[in-house]
Amino acid sequence: MLKKLALAMLSVSVANIAVAADVDLAQLQAQLKAQQAQIDALVAAVEKPTASNAFSNTTLGGYGEAQYYNFENAAQQYDAYRFVLFVGHKFSDTVTLQSEVELEHAIAGESQVGEIELEQMYLNWNYAGKQHLAVGQILMPIGFLNETHEPETFYGTKRNPVESAIIPTTWWEGAIKAHGLVAGVEGLSYNALVSTGLKTKNGTIRSGRQKGAKATAEDLAYTLGVNYRGVAGLDVGAAYQLQKDIGQGTAAMTNEARLLEAHIGYTWNGFSTRALYAQWDIDDLAAADAHKAKQEGYYLEAAYKPIEQVGVFARFSAWDNEAVSTATNSADSKKEQWNYGINYYLTPRAVLKLDIQEQSLPTVGLDEDGFSLGMGYSF
Repeated sequence: MLKKLALAMLSVSVANIAVAADVDLAQLQAQLKAQQAQIDALVAAVEKPTASNAFSNTTLGGYGEAQYYNFENAAQQYDAYRFVLFVGHKFSDTVTLQSEVELEHAIAGESQVGEIELEQMYLNWNYAGKQHLAVGQILMPIGFLNETHEPETFYGTKRNPVESAIIPTTWWEGAIKAHGLVAGVEGLSYNALVSTGLKTKNGTIRSGRQKGAKATAEDLAYTLGVNYRGVAGLDVGAAYQLQKDIGQGTAAMTNEARLLEAHIGYTWNGFSTRALYAQWDIDDLAAADAHKAKQEGYYLEAAYKPIEQVGVFARFSAWDNEAVSTATNSADSKKEQWNYGINYYLTPRAVLKLDIQEQSLPTVGLDEDGFSLGMGYSF
């Protein structure tokens, strides 16, 4: 009798356990199904753009600067000099877009002083390790300022005259650029470009930029540059460009041109220095412009930033692009200029500037001595 009772009780217990197990398994399956539905919904939200994430891979930036000039032998002026918008986009881990549109001098259009310019527009492909290929409208990697020229990154209200009149700055071309780090040498990078070239006007470099606007590309330009930033505070580099015909077919003879540029900078404990030299050699210019065959310039700059908000500087520039006379071979066409002043940083990327200028030009009475004020920002 006791055996039968024990067997009966054991049978009931096993039956209860089996029922409980069936219930727990069903609940677990339901929970897993619900969780999978949530995961599927999250994956769909990431893969399909919505109003909240459509621009998650797009970057907006820009910079601007305005200036007031008070110089002898020149009109006193205020100028909303530049307003620039930058748009970047990351298509994938290896492909990005960089683009930049600039409005100069506030208003552009027929009979207006301003211009609207497409300064950059290129695709950058990181095809292997730290090696890249860029294709499109590209800033030339020459000098200090051409690639990095936001107002808070340099001293003085205007960009220095050597990098403006000789190199020139800002200079962009339709190009294919290979760039990246040199394997095995920390801090050493290279740039190699095939691009459209300048198209000089009477041998003057500054006025010959084509700016990618149906640019003549009958004779391409070739550029090679290296930079070394391996030691803290040191920035040293050089660039060489060869243009088979800088006149792009507009002159009777082929005007082969060569640009050589070298620069060095060093920053240490608030002190910084910069030095740059640039030289053009142009072949076979017309008789009236032959004295412009060699155009060169250099500058030396020293600055001190005692506190984060304040930096003071002094810069000496000397350059000769023979723009004084187009009819005679001027015996004295070298220009010299001192600039010194102060940058006051409201924040690291918003700055107010005072720039005092003293010029020595070959044409008597036209020296633009005086001062200028500026503001600038980037984001």
